[in-house]
Amino acid sequence: MNFYYSICVSLSVGLVFGILGGGLKQLFWHRGYSQKQITKNLKMISGAAAVLKYVTCLVLLLGLIWCSYFLILGIMKPARAEYANNMSELIVAVLSVISIMFAFVEFIRRKN
Repeated sequence: MNFYYSICVSLSVGLVFGILGGGLKQLFWHRGYSQKQITKNLKMISGAAAVLKYVTCLVLLLGLIWCSYFLILGIMKPARAEYANNMSELIVAVLSVISIMFAFVEFIRRKN
């Protein structure tokens, strides 16, 4: 179980640093927009949608990793099954809220 926990931690750290590195790369090597007449509101919504896209993907991948960990924990150690179930439910609740936020921002962005 400790080995699988170490794998989950390693994957989580790698995903976080990879997403942060990719975000910094895009921030510093950003190409200019082709249209110069974009309104301030549309820029803000587009920026928020881009950030939320990466945050959503990161959190969904982390949720997949940790839900699988808690599934295996509940199978391997039945005494910890209730704890594993509660943690998985908490992860799914957080993922649902983040996915709803992303869907709302995408709806607003595409509506304009």
